[in-house]
Amino acid sequence: MRYSEFRILEADGGETDPDNPTQDELDDIAGAKSANETLRAGPPYPQEDIEAVKALQSKLQELGYSVGNTGIDGKYGPRTTRAVAAYKKDNNINTNGGVMSGAEVTALSSATPVATPAPTGNNGGGGSVGDLGDLASLENLDQATAVVSAFVGADVSAEEMNMLIRATAAEASRNSQERGAVAAVILNRVRSGRYPNSIEAVLTQRNQFQAVTGTRFDRGPSTNFSNMSNSTGAQVIGAIIRYLPNMDRSWLNFTANNPAAYGRGTNIGFMHTMRQAQGSQVIGGTVFGTA
Repeated sequence: MRYSEFRILEADGGETDPDNPTQDELDDIAGAKSANETLRAGPPYPQEDIEAVKALQSKLQELGYSVGNTGIDGKYGPRTTRAVAAYKKDNNINTNGGVMSGAEVTALSSATPVATPAPTGNNGGGGSVGDLGDLASLENLDQATAVVSAFVGADVSAEEMNMLIRATAAEASRNSQERGAVAAVILNRVRSGRYPNSIEAVLTQRNQFQAVTGTRFDRGPSTNFSNMSNSTGAQVIGAIIRYLPNMDRSWLNFTANNPAAYGRGTNIGFMHTMRQAQGSQVIGGTVFGTA
């Protein structure tokens, strides 16, 4: 797999990934669900509610209400319940025991952020897309490139910058801080003598970045890498500008912090190793560190 197979920041409208819906798809799902149905906290987590709950979680994150380190997982559990409660508190809505009526889901879909969102008490879920403001723009690509070049200590080409943005989008959730941390690990490997010294070579190493190269059971790259939307690219650009400069320069690894993310060809044992590694940190749905 070579970078030249992909165009720079392709336009919206390609093949979609059912496990990683776009924001427009999430909005459509939320609108369809909110017309006359109610979402209730679990467990259980009904399969037919998964996509609607993802839309709910995505909007809560956008408004500044962390849904916790499990991220946008489609499960209306305790973390999402706390985020809903914080949102309702700020908007003077009866908490109602973790229930979101159809009318409340509709209202949430068009809600705007308050100046200081109430804390949710959830860990590791900061950095919503909504916190990026004007930074999330394709017009800021040159600024993001300068940030990346300063972080890695060398000029970065347009081709490698594109590849970094795509890989970050594919390997991270929509959590902006998590995206900044994923980019940091990739660039830390470029800086380290233990890995190849270019972004492309680091990303195409065998069995390292599943979304880019796949596994022997699941051939890559993922749709989020090969067919990334402009809106996602803009968000990653903003996340790099805002969060990358202050990321830990010693981190060389990251892995999903949710056991459900590990399928055939992946190593769930590495998750436990990373969790126990000195200096590790959970951001969004990912644990970062060196192990």
